[in-house]
This record gives sequence, C-alpha cells and structure tokens, in this order.
Amino acid sequence: MRKGILISVLVMLSIVSIASFGSTTNSASPITIYMVPKFTGAPYFTACEQGALQAVAELNELGLPVKFYYMGPSTANTEDEIKTITSIIALHPDALLYSSNDAQALIPVLKQAMAAGIKVVGFDSDVADPAARDLFINQVDFNVLARTLIDLVAQNVGPDAGIAILSADPNAANQNAWIAAMKEYMAQSYPKMHIVTIQYGGDLPGPSYQDAQTIINAYYPQAKAIVAITSVAFPMAAQAVLDAGLSGKLYVVGLATPNDMKKYFQAGVVKQDVLWNPVDLGYLALYAANDLVRGMMISNINGTEYIGGGKLGFYKVGPNNVVLLGKPFIFTAQNVNQFNF
Repeated sequence: MRKGILISVLVMLSIVSIASFGSTTNSASPITIYMVPKFTGAPYFTACEQGALQAVAELNELGLPVKFYYMGPSTANTEDEIKTITSIIALHPDALLYSSNDAQALIPVLKQAMAAGIKVVGFDSDVADPAARDLFINQVDFNVLARTLIDLVAQNVGPDAGIAILSADPNAANQNAWIAAMKEYMAQSYPKMHIVTIQYGGDLPGPSYQDAQTIINAYYPQAKAIVAITSVAFPMAAQAVLDAGLSGKLYVVGLATPNDMKKYFQAGVVKQDVLWNPVDLGYLALYAANDLVRGMMISNINGTEYIGGGKLGFYKVGPNNVVLLGKPFIFTAQNVNQFNF
C-alpha cells in the first residue's frame, strides 16, 4: 500500500515538472548531450544509442529540446576514448554519457569535464572513482548477474565443473567486478567448481575467437564450460565451439545481444544467453542526463532521491550515485526470436 502511494506521488511530481517545462516550449532552452560508448562497432552499443534516440524524440515532443551526438573509438581503445572525451569537452556540451574502457584511466578526463560544468553520467561500465561522475546507470546488479551465470553452469554441466572465462581487457571494470562476484559465489555455493583459466580478448572479434580456440585446445575437457562475459566474446566463443565440433559437449554461456546469438541457438551450440535490455539502458541514461541538466531530479521522497526514466518509470539513486536498471534476462531458443536488437 505504501509503495503504491509513493509511486503515485512520484508520478504526480513528474507530471508537474514536465508540464511546467512543456507550457513554455519556446523558452525551454535546447541542451546538448554526447554519448561515448566503449567503441562504436558493436551491436550492443548500437542498441544503447537507439534507446537514447528514443528518449531524445520523446523529450523533444514534450518541449524539452535535446541535441544528441553519438561518437567514440571504432574499437575498444582507452587512449582513443580519452581523446574523444577531451575533444567533446572543448565543445562545451551540457552533458556527457560514457561507457569506460578502463576504470582508472578515464578518471582525470571525466573530472575535467565536470570541472567544465558538464554533467557526467556513466552507463554500462563505470570508473573506479564515483567523484568522477554525477551518476552511473548500472545495467544489472553485479552479484545477481554472477549468480545467474554460475547457476546456469551448475545446471548444465554440474556443480564441480571447471570453467574458462573469456573476458575483455584486464582493466575492464565491469568484467573484473563480475569475475570477483563469480568467484565469491562459487566459493559459497559450489565449492568444487573452479576457474581453469581467464583469457582476455580485448573486446575484439579476432582475438576473442583465438582465445576461445586456446581454451578449447589447451583446457578442454578440463574446462567443461566457457563463460564469455562480453557481447563480442560470447558469439566468438560460440563460433569456436561450433567450428571445433563440440556443440553439446562444451557448454558455452555469456552476455550478448539476442540478434548476435540467434544462429547459435539454431545450431544447438548455445542454450542460454544472459543480458539486460541495452535499449532501455541507453534510454534511461539519456533521461538521467536530461534530469540533471534541467534540475528535474526528484528529491526528499522518504529521504531518497529519484530520477524520472520516461516510460520506464522512476529509479532510486543509491549509494555512490548509482542507479540500477533492473534484473538480468535469460534468452533461450524458445524466446529469442521475440526480440530484435
């Protein structure tokens, strides 16, 4: 009952805020927001961009004009990402959305952006210092994701399986947090399950495929499962398993957009694909930036601050200014064709 009342209050406050801006459409100043993904060449980040564009269209219709730009390195490269953000700072936008290639290396340039008066919102991959951004939109709770992946390994291969992890870069914040959470959960719930090797494909198709081949050639059958924790690594691992003729013998699970995995479901290589909706992630990140720039954050509701996420509703701002999008979703052969991203 109390939860219903709280939601009703938040909705009314949102309507008042939007109406006050919408009633003065001509006086609502346009704002400029840049989105910088880890790299532009991945369907995952294209889906994030699509979500941001949906939010831009809605805000423009409400009389809250947004100029939106999407740019970043073509491959996962920390130096190029820093150069991109540096060039954006010189343009003096109102807000910057980023997904970090390196949890430490981006801190100085993000603090430079904040010092220049730019609202900084992270999405997908954070930096190590919360003081380097205003908000971080976390796609999923790290511990929940780790439990989901490890439970799937236990269900499909057994509680004492050796697993190989195919990651991105050794300094990738998300992947390192997920690996740490997986280790902790294994120790608690599956003490005989163990990590045989961790390979780093740099979020690049070629190296990720080669690392998957290394796992197959050097660690199978000691490794009974590959857990590929990037949207680039998972399809490459599935392809390597398919090419090696190990479909149904070497279990492979990970994180990727459903469109990238449909053919592997069809081939019988993959049984589950774990992810969230990256369209919603980009959408919420854009709304968060808009709320920050326009001063539309909703504060002091039972001592808690909220952001308005458009059609997604309201989201609580948690410790270290982190906003949690939601729970992971498991795609299967039975439901994957219902999705198109």
